[in-house]
Amino acid sequence: MTTIAFWVLGIMIIVILIFAAAIGLSTPRTPAGVESLAAPFRTMNFMTLPPVGRYTARDGARLAYRAYPSAHSKQAVVLVHGSTASGHSMHALAEYLQKNGMDVYALDIRGHGESGRKGDIDYVGQLEDDMEDFMKQLFQGRKDVTLVGFSSGGGFVLRFAAGSRQQLFSRYIVLAPFIRYDNPTTKPNNGEHARAAIPRILAITILGPAGQKFLGHLPVVAYGISPDMAQYLTATYSYRLWTNFALHYDYNKDLKAIKQPLTIMAGEKDELFYPQKYLSVFAEAQPHAEFRIIPGLGHTTLTTELPGLTAIAEALLQ
Repeated sequence: MTTIAFWVLGIMIIVILIFAAAIGLSTPRTPAGVESLAAPFRTMNFMTLPPVGRYTARDGARLAYRAYPSAHSKQAVVLVHGSTASGHSMHALAEYLQKNGMDVYALDIRGHGESGRKGDIDYVGQLEDDMEDFMKQLFQGRKDVTLVGFSSGGGFVLRFAAGSRQQLFSRYIVLAPFIRYDNPTTKPNNGEHARAAIPRILAITILGPAGQKFLGHLPVVAYGISPDMAQYLTATYSYRLWTNFALHYDYNKDLKAIKQPLTIMAGEKDELFYPQKYLSVFAEAQPHAEFRIIPGLGHTTLTTELPGLTAIAEALLQ
C-alpha cells in the first residue's frame, strides 16, 4: 500500500468513526418542559370529545381524526395540533368554532395520538400525502375549507401551503407557528420545551436519502412533557417526523411560494416565540398576509381562552 493510499484509508476510517459516534452516541436529552404550556389542558373538559373517525391513507394506514359537525355550516375547518400533541389539544378551539357555524375536523397527524406509530413516519413527505388523502376522502372537492395549524403544526401548515397541493384549501391560518430553531421569532428558553441531538441530525442530513431511509427512524428531538400526560403525548421525534412536521430548511422559499390567503396570529405573552418578530419574518415573503397579536395570551392559551378563540373565529368568518 502506498503512503497516499494509507493516508486516504486512515482519513476514511476517521470519518466513519466520527459519523458512527455522531449517530450512535448523540441522543436527544429530555428537557425540563414548560409548565404553562400544559396547564390549560389540566382543567379542560374532555368529556365532550367526539368519537374517533378514521380515513385510509395511500399506504393502507387508518389514521385518526375527530369531527365536530355544525347544524348550520358556513364553512369547514381542518385543525393541525402542535408538537407532541394530538387532536385532543384542539378540543376547545374545535368546539368553539363548531358553535359558530363551522364543520371542524381535528386531526391526529401521523406519528401522534392514534395515527400510526408514535414519533415516526415512513418517509419525508408522507404527511403531505396523508393530508391529500384526507381531503379527497372527506371533502371530495369542497372549496370552502381552511387549514389551521398551531405551533409546530403551524410550521407544517406553512410547508403544505407552499407546495403543489396548496389549492386543496381555500386559505391558511397559522397560530404562533414554529419557523425554525434559529429563526428570530424563537426565544432562547425554547430549550426547556425541546432539545435536539444536533450531531445526529447533521450526520443523517449529510448522508442524504440513504441516511433518511436507513437511519431516519432514530430520535433526534426530545420534548419536555409532564409525566401525568405522557400516555397522550409524543415524547420524541424521529429524524423523518422532525423534518416533515416543519417548514423546509429554506423557509423563505416556502413562504414566498404561498399563493392562497394567509393569516398569522400569536399571543402577546407567548412563552416560546417573539410575536412582534413574525411581522418582519413575513413582511417580504408575504406582504399581503394578515397579522394579529392577541393581547394577554400565551402560547397555548391562544387556542384555549375566549379572547383567542374569538379572534380565530373572527378571522375565519371575515
